[in-house]
Amino acid sequence: MAMASNKTLCFKCKKEKITYPCEGCSKHFCLMDLTEHRQILNNELHHIANEYNEFKQTFDEQKQNPQNHSLIKQIDQWEINSIKKIQEKAQEYREIIIKLSQTCINDIEMKFKDLNEQIKQMQNENEFNEISLNYLRNQLMKIAKELNNPINISIKEDSQSFINEISIISSKSKVLRN
Repeated sequence: MAMASNKTLCFKCKKEKITYPCEGCSKHFCLMDLTEHRQILNNELHHIANEYNEFKQTFDEQKQNPQNHSLIKQIDQWEINSIKKIQEKAQEYREIIIKLSQTCINDIEMKFKDLNEQIKQMQNENEFNEISLNYLRNQLMKIAKELNNPINISIKEDSQSFINEISIISSKSKVLRN
């Protein structure tokens, strides 16, 4: 009398053995290969649990300290770069003003010397009247005004920004801009 055969082909070792189905992948394995298959699945689950724990740690850190978000860091870098550009431009403009002011001061100095010569000449010659005194007084006021308000130097603000503006774009909302 022959024994009934309930053996089927194992998916892994390809041998006729008593096999057990895996509900997940719908394949049949012998006991040895099923054990190995389960170990592989356990390893994958362990790997997924580790990835989850790492992600949860990152999530918890970001939740507790939103300033560490990478986009916040990008904004911080944009701010630093913008401030640097402003400082460089301000220094460039200061140097221009200093040069222009020096030219203006040199010009005023020459006018002062000329006015001083006229005053000395009038004192030495004792040759002056109300008209010449008014002239000297007006010249002195004119030079003082020129020193305090140089007519050829002014500052004009340009509405065109030389700093790159940034926008916040979220797929969940509209473009946000200050």
